[in-house]
Amino acid sequence: MLVGPSGVGKSTISRRLTGQLSLSYTVSATTRPKKPGDETGKTYDHVSRDEFFRRLDRDEFLEYAQVYGKYYGTPKHPALDQLAERRDVLLEIDVQGALQVRYQYPQALLIFILPPDEPTLLRRLTDRGRDSAPDIAQRFRAATREIHMAKGSRAFDHMVVNDNLDRAVEEIVGIVRQKRSSRA
Repeated sequence: MLVGPSGVGKSTISRRLTGQLSLSYTVSATTRPKKPGDETGKTYDHVSRDEFFRRLDRDEFLEYAQVYGKYYGTPKHPALDQLAERRDVLLEIDVQGALQVRYQYPQALLIFILPPDEPTLLRRLTDRGRDSAPDIAQRFRAATREIHMAKGSRAFDHMVVNDNLDRAVEEIVGIVRQKRSSRA
């Protein structure tokens, strides 16, 4: 499971990992509006707030969280079905969701992605060009809190600094392969 705040490169790393490691990627449900580049069924399942809460009431989420006023959740059955088939599942989630998964599935592999430093994180958030200045400031404050919380927590098995994409992906590939060999 890849965890980290906005701007650390989770999505980019996830795309590379699914190809290199034959991981099953789970599509999260969200109440946030569709953004350019979002492909229904590939990036997110965009649902209304009412639908999200109906699914929550039916216990259909492995984890869920409210992030920036919108709700996100990982559908339980696609992930558990893949695990039952002995396939590794990649979740790309935030700290709140990761802690829920850690509690329910202590054997899950949690990898926290860190930026090289705060100025780089702020530049990445700004360079994405999809958020207003107030939104960027909010995301940056939230990111620094999440990073501080993650560093002080024992919930994460590994912390990987994404200062070089190829190196970060290579490090995570090594971590996943080591985990797989220890299960064999």
